[in-house]
Amino acid sequence: MTATVTSTTNSVPTSPASAVTGFRNTLPFAIVTVASVLAGLIHYAVVPEHRSEWVVYAVFFTLLGAFQLIWAATIWIARRRPVLIVGALVNAVAIGLWIVTRTVGLPFGPEAGEAEAVGLIDVLCVLAEAVVLVTAVAALWVSIRRRTT
Repeated sequence: MTATVTSTTNSVPTSPASAVTGFRNTLPFAIVTVASVLAGLIHYAVVPEHRSEWVVYAVFFTLLGAFQLIWAATIWIARRRPVLIVGALVNAVAIGLWIVTRTVGLPFGPEAGEAEAVGLIDVLCVLAEAVVLVTAVAALWVSIRRRTT
């Protein structure tokens, strides 16, 4: 099955080197935007809980949530390869950290070495991050293939 994505607007300025061609105002950007907003809001929602454990956790979740919300707005407006790459990398790191915290625990902090329980809200968050990662990588792959063909 082959999907064709077409552009219906030229309101987003692009340059040949950084534009993600063929995906302006289309479903992939809506998907990554919504998924990143969801992950960011979940991270903000758990800040108070983590502040009671260790302030460093609260700072981390605040910064990650802020990044995800700002990135969502940026990718929706800018639609550039570098923005997609940064979003994919940050979400990949977040997913990796989630896996570590649920399997072996962090090597530092008040609960060092203790694996956390898997909860519904954190599964929802990591799924949203995975959606951002997979969709961003797919958009990059399609964009690169279009440039080389």
